[in-house]
Amino acid sequence: MISITHVAAAPTVWMATSEGLVCLDLIAIERAANGGREGWTLTEDEAWYAASLLFERGVLYSVIARRLGINSAKIRAWFPDLAVPADECMSRTGTRKMPAGRTPVCGTRKGYGRHHRRGEAPCQPCKDANAVADRYYRKHGTYIGAPEVAA
Repeated sequence: MISITHVAAAPTVWMATSEGLVCLDLIAIERAANGGREGWTLTEDEAWYAASLLFERGVLYSVIARRLGINSAKIRAWFPDLAVPADECMSRTGTRKMPAGRTPVCGTRKGYGRHHRRGEAPCQPCKDANAVADRYYRKHGTYIGAPEVAA
């Protein structure tokens, strides 16, 4: 648990920025830093302050981005020397896409899931394949080895 409010006597502090003084809510910053941010966001100045405190404690930049509700590109812009992944191959620079040839096709359990992710009504072949996979799951307790296509 990261404690921030014990640093100051009041739950708010003033921070000098290039635009002037800004008020920071330390309770909101502490809750966000500990992963308790749900349904609300920090101001940009509060997020910067929280990110700097989390970096001091050795928290990974991807965890900081998730806890503070900001993208990792913004963290890299704020802290270009600190916000570097342990290995560059672990960095996510673009959008995540399924490799060519691995897109779930209709008539499979994964195709059924794709319909739901897209908010579509599943087609009949996908419904059939999902039913076969579910019967297999109820019998064996796993989807491993389940038929991918309805027979």
